[in-house]
Amino acid sequence: MKTVQETLKKYEIGLGKQSWEAVKEFFHENCAVIFAEATYFGKNQVAGAIQKTFSLIKDESFTLSDINWIIIRESFASCTFNFEWSGTINGKRFTNPGRGTAVWVNENDKWQIVNEHFGPMPR
Repeated sequence: MKTVQETLKKYEIGLGKQSWEAVKEFFHENCAVIFAEATYFGKNQVAGAIQKTFSLIKDESFTLSDINWIIIRESFASCTFNFEWSGTINGKRFTNPGRGTAVWVNENDKWQIVNEHFGPMPR
């Protein structure tokens, strides 16, 4: 079984591929994801939101840093992190740092995100 830390690293790599197929395995069926524009409940809504984001941002890069594991247990874990993404939207280049939280559950020896929140850095 992979550790939750190894799973997070694979998730980060998957996000860099800009493909729902590359990240769908990391989301629990009953997940909730909070983005700046809305909250999405369930894997189907999350899929739609992530696919829309990937379709809008071209040449995206995404990295995590300052990962802080709050708690790691056999069946759940939670971490905070900083992220930075850069990409092209409508022909303009953007770079945007932010911070996030992820809550993971381990079911059937598979770590999946049950709750994730991406937001801006504090001002």
